[in-house]
Amino acid sequence: MVQNNQQPLIVLADGSTRTVGSQATKNNIMAAKLLSNALKTTLGPRGMDKMLINTIGDVKITNDGYTILKETEPDHPAAKMIVELAKTQEEEYVDGTTTSVVLVGEILKQAEKLLEQRIAISTIVKGLEDAKDKTLEVYEDIAIETTEDELINVARTSMSGKGSFTNLDSMAEKLVKALLNVEQDGVIDKDMIKIRKIHGEGTADTEITESVTIDKSVLESEMPKDVKNAKIALLQYPIDARELQNDAKIKLTTPGEYQGYLDKEAAMLEEEVQTIVDSGATVLFNNKKISDLGQHYLTKAGILTAKRVKAGDLERLAKATGANIVNNIRELTSDDLGEAGHVYEREVFEDREYIFIEDCKNKGVLNIIIRGSTKHITDQLEQAINDAIGAVIRARKENKALPGGGAAEIAAAKALRKYANKFTDKKQLVILAYADALEQLPVALAKNAGMDTIDVLTEALAAQEESTNMGVNVIKREISDMKEDGVLDSKNTKVGIVEAATEVSGEILRIDDVVATKPMTPVGGDMPGTPNPYM
Repeated sequence: MVQNNQQPLIVLADGSTRTVGSQATKNNIMAAKLLSNALKTTLGPRGMDKMLINTIGDVKITNDGYTILKETEPDHPAAKMIVELAKTQEEEYVDGTTTSVVLVGEILKQAEKLLEQRIAISTIVKGLEDAKDKTLEVYEDIAIETTEDELINVARTSMSGKGSFTNLDSMAEKLVKALLNVEQDGVIDKDMIKIRKIHGEGTADTEITESVTIDKSVLESEMPKDVKNAKIALLQYPIDARELQNDAKIKLTTPGEYQGYLDKEAAMLEEEVQTIVDSGATVLFNNKKISDLGQHYLTKAGILTAKRVKAGDLERLAKATGANIVNNIRELTSDDLGEAGHVYEREVFEDREYIFIEDCKNKGVLNIIIRGSTKHITDQLEQAINDAIGAVIRARKENKALPGGGAAEIAAAKALRKYANKFTDKKQLVILAYADALEQLPVALAKNAGMDTIDVLTEALAAQEESTNMGVNVIKREISDMKEDGVLDSKNTKVGIVEAATEVSGEILRIDDVVATKPMTPVGGDMPGTPNPYM
């Protein structure tokens, strides 16, 4: 811009850069495509892993989409939008982060072709929304009602892409049965599920139990370590000598005064422990510190005790046992105590003990102790179990699943091609492009399994004339009935993927001006397995 005297009007700060129009759109689409291509090879049970090395040399091996994006921290603004999409998908659904990012890349890849045909962005965005709505209609039409067996299949499918676990079937079955057992009024409270990881032994030794664990040992060796029909007290109160406030000081002039002061402290601690005894508690979990003298009195009273218990564990214990968390020990009464059938200490690995609280008063709590020979294996299994829990919780919301192996996407793509024929304007091209984008998901699954992608897509489209359950079985490397094969996805999760991917794609397309106050780092070279287009 210039004024009438032709003097330049400076709007941007020094060092700022600005990209406008089609170039801004192309750059943003390129960023999305690069992220999508980087994650595409991780899709499905036959997908590959990425090795991520941070600035201090720590190595992480994963195929989880959100973990890869979070660790690599791409700097491009459009890439950050996609990372935010993955983060939202992770927080809301837990499962489906990789698929959502790949779908964004495929939608924008098709949108780029439409832009080259000089179709207006507003037309593309509106067409994408219409195609999304039609896709969701198809998902509703082909959805499968979920019984316990279908939920087990949903869990197994979700876990299958996160590692090669020989006991996958039994683990999925055990997990679903446990989740259904702790369900309250049709709701599974994820906050009441605690996952802990222990290196050592095989994945088959992973424990899934309706209990609470505390990653602490009993405070003193002479304390009870096995208590039946426990009465449990929960404290957030230090059983220790009180610290003086406001820099106050006590002046002691003789040894007798000092001994009197110590005796007074001891009497106070003994009185506090007696309050616990009088309440009827046989087990104490304290969030704060306990002094040696306090431990002595608790041992003398025969109370199983753990100190510095994490606040989250204390809250889980409160919900599970019915106990109240007490902040002032002098206010503790029998009404504040929780109940559990069995509290005991157990060695979970060499010289490492946990305290187990079983047969709790209230249902709804689940404890999972993941085993694995290495950190990499336990990390993979943790991600697999987290994904499965998220998928099952989402499937329970409507009790509906969709056929996996790309079957749902192929069914939607077929329906979209018929739907596109209703339009005589450019929207027809947009809807067809959306169908092409959806088809790239089963194509990616097939490619990762070493299958011929052209033959696979052709066979799958033909097979769907008979059943919308026909998809890509990457284990058998053939087109087969996904419902019969037990390959199912949560419908709720799939809906979330389509909605989020379409929305983010539209947002990226609508950006025609990028102003940066600092140089932007190109996306490509930072992503694992992706060439840098700027070099």
